Amino acid sequence: MRRYVLVSILGLAVTCGGIPQWTWAAPLGQATSVPLPKSVQAVISGLDAAASQKDLEGVLTFYDPDFKTADGLTLEILRKRLPIFWQPYRDIRYRTTVNRWQQQGNDWILEISTTIEGTGGTSDRPQRMRGSLQATQVVRNGKIVRQDITQEKTTITIGATPPTVEFSLPQTVRPGEEFSLDAIVQEPIGNAILLGAASDQPINTQTYANPSPVKLELLSAGGIFKVGRAPQQPGNRWVSVALIRDTGIVLITQRLRVKKT
Repeated sequence: MRRYVLVSILGLAVTCGGIPQWTWAAPLGQATSVPLPKSVQAVISGLDAAASQKDLEGVLTFYDPDFKTADGLTLEILRKRLPIFWQPYRDIRYRTTVNRWQQQGNDWILEISTTIEGTGGTSDRPQRMRGSLQATQVVRNGKIVRQDITQEKTTITIGATPPTVEFSLPQTVRPGEEFSLDAIVQEPIGNAILLGAASDQPINTQTYANPSPVKLELLSAGGIFKVGRAPQQPGNRWVSVALIRDTGIVLITQRLRVKKT
């Protein structure tokens, strides 16, 4: 069976995860009272513009030289992996909205939403990507120094008519908690062959630098139905599925946060 690499492309797409222990100056539900400086907004818009142009050096200028997340992502990994992520797409577009913000000394703590859309492939085998995330980000002196991704999902489709998939996975689970993963193909399968695979891996330096492949298997049902158990230790994981039939391919990855309530 063919092997596919299933890994969160958002983790490599400029938006980098971690679990820092921040204290907000005000509750998230409280309206922001301090205006967001143009210099801080320029970091966000400038990063979107550079990434949309596949300008690697331009992207890296918006990160602090000592940038490193609790997930293990560094500038060096970004430098190596971003061109690989961009390569399949002729056109790619990043759009980030700053939803809320607070100032703490020299730091600006931002709550952001980002979407990433890419198109590539050929006329008879198009490839499309759409990703979305929510994150808390710290900007200091015009550089991104920390970020904590709270939600993250990416869908890649390949082929003229890829399967339509209903994907269900919780965003957050408690350590040791049981959870369900469902990826249901909406079109009738009939006599067609359906291949699939599921992957669950921790987010760390190794998986950022060397994503793990998974082996596709013949599916007897119209999708993937799994029951998993979260590890006992808090952390972040990538849960991915691949579903393949003769008309196209769907690859879906979502971040699963294992955290104590």
